[in-house]
Amino acid sequence: MILVTGGTGYVGSRLIETLLQRNEPVRLLVRDLQKYQRLASESVSLVQGDVTDPASLHQAVQGVDTVIHLVAIIRELSGGVTFERINYQGTVNMVDAAKAGGVRRFLHMSALGVRQDPSLPYMDTKFRAQQYVMNSGLDWTVFQPSVIFGQGDEFINTLADLVRKPLMIMPAPILPVVGDGKTKFQPVWRDDVVDAFVHALDDPATIGKVYQLGGPTVLTYEQMLDIIMAKLQKKRAKVHVPVPLMKPVVSLMDKVLPKPPVTPAQLTMLRLDNSASESATAQLIGRQPKALADGIDYIVR
Repeated sequence: MILVTGGTGYVGSRLIETLLQRNEPVRLLVRDLQKYQRLASESVSLVQGDVTDPASLHQAVQGVDTVIHLVAIIRELSGGVTFERINYQGTVNMVDAAKAGGVRRFLHMSALGVRQDPSLPYMDTKFRAQQYVMNSGLDWTVFQPSVIFGQGDEFINTLADLVRKPLMIMPAPILPVVGDGKTKFQPVWRDDVVDAFVHALDDPATIGKVYQLGGPTVLTYEQMLDIIMAKLQKKRAKVHVPVPLMKPVVSLMDKVLPKPPVTPAQLTMLRLDNSASESATAQLIGRQPKALADGIDYIVR
């Protein structure tokens, strides 16, 4: 039995579909049983629980031999939805529950570029969570993906929205570019990430390993915008905006918009390279990963 946390999320929902194709019995940790009852089936059982509530996890791990832990947030919200509480403590709680329940295998979704740096709370909490997994004594595997793209993603769709709705300045359409636009990314397709997780389920040689997951090409932020413009068949004049000038605007959007295009934490991270020193994607999935230009037809639709 495989317990999946974050199985209703962007990567998790696709992972569940793939596991079902393999006839794997899956248990899905959800906070609201009624809301997700539609996901229950002969092969998928639901268990109510929350990674921030350790007591709720005891039942979730009963009879489970593998945990796939995907839960994380990229934006803090009111009501205690913080990086510290979800990304770090939620992982600690899940690891402790797995150990107490006799689970041996633990697959963990980390992030590329994690580091111990309190000034970067997302990266810092993901780093400490990863370290906790690695020091757990479980049969762990850690994955560090770069920016993940695919139908329904946030990052590429947000950039596409910026291209579709540019600023109009005398009267040319202007596309603002944060900073110098040279920050490096290695976008990786969602299905390639999922297939890497599935491969690890079958391969004991992946135990005790940390895998960086990237696509076939390292791209700058500006190059990604160029690819998106080409896909949408839009021409925009790019104007570079220094990060210090963006900070008050982004801070205001974060306060007044329910889903701002970029958060203060994301703005800070836009200056950090997010490419793999040694991507293991092709090694794990047994094929060339999908390139960004070949996998974003969904932004046209």
